[in-house]
Amino acid sequence: MKKFFLTLAVACFALTASAQEKGDFRFGVTAGMNVSNITDMEMDSRIGFHVGAKAEYNITDNLYGSAALLFSQKGNKKEEGSIEATSNPGYLELPIHIGYRFKMGDKVSIFGETGPYFAYGICGKDKLEGTGVADYDVKFFDYDNVNKFEFGWGVKAGVEYAKFQIGLGYEYGITKVFDISGVKPHNSNFMVSVAYMF
Repeated sequence: MKKFFLTLAVACFALTASAQEKGDFRFGVTAGMNVSNITDMEMDSRIGFHVGAKAEYNITDNLYGSAALLFSQKGNKKEEGSIEATSNPGYLELPIHIGYRFKMGDKVSIFGETGPYFAYGICGKDKLEGTGVADYDVKFFDYDNVNKFEFGWGVKAGVEYAKFQIGLGYEYGITKVFDISGVKPHNSNFMVSVAYMF
């Protein structure tokens, strides 16, 4: 599965890079904040981040395809008195979107896009600490029932000025984070991002 994910990432960027000769290809860097949770867990959202590189290919004057390779931190947390539980899995993520850009002038445009994403868990911890409990600090993806591979769907909208983009997005994991009978734990993630396109 890991080899499949890496092959897909390389193929996607090779495909967009091949269009550079036409002058319709551009790339950039992006970073931002995640507000994530794991559904059906009675936990609270936690703040994380994402950072990486992205590429865009203009299919027409308004329609475009985009891909990114991100490190994205998700998870959840819960605080009750002096007890705090936190999960902060980190994923290598590849979103592949189709978008539409509406130009409002020479430098300003608004855009919206949607599409699938593929993610592979690479780091993160599951922690419990506080008074009266047995503290633990375990690598998140070391659990037998945790799924390292994730497939989901995302949407994003924003505004672009010159070479800067500001966007708001949401992702929902279609695959379960882990397998537990009677529970449907899916990643749910709101994103605020800033990008600079070269």
